Amino acid sequence: MRKFRFRLEKVLEVREYYERIAEMKLTAAAGKCSLLERILEDNARATLDAARQRFSGGRDLLEMRTAELYSRRLSVERERTLRALALAEADREKARQGYVAASKDKELLTKLRERGEAEYYRSATREEIKTLDDLSRTGKNIGRDE
Repeated sequence: MRKFRFRLEKVLEVREYYERIAEMKLTAAAGKCSLLERILEDNARATLDAARQRFSGGRDLLEMRTAELYSRRLSVERERTLRALALAEADREKARQGYVAASKDKELLTKLRERGEAEYYRSATREEIKTLDDLSRTGKNIGRDE
């Protein structure tokens, strides 16, 4: 029996390639979002620590002013990071949609290939059975002619 040959194999390979690229883009976008979320968590911890130190006892005016300026800087950084995170999440969603589309394209051809392969082997098996039946009938008929 000959091996099944899918005529659109090259197209399937190209779609698998595009799916891998889309997956890498999605992974990169998700990594960027995770990094920004971690930066926000670090910022929140630093803000809490700064607030605790600012209102602790035994501090002079210069130390309190320095703590206030540091707190403002952390607030500005938090806002900047939140804006960057919003953009990164939009990019991640766009990358996710691209991945889903590429995956569907590949899956469509994969299903078509599987269906064609199953039909091919089913048909080949039927033909093989017919051939064997014909051979067995021929063998029985050869013995009767004598």
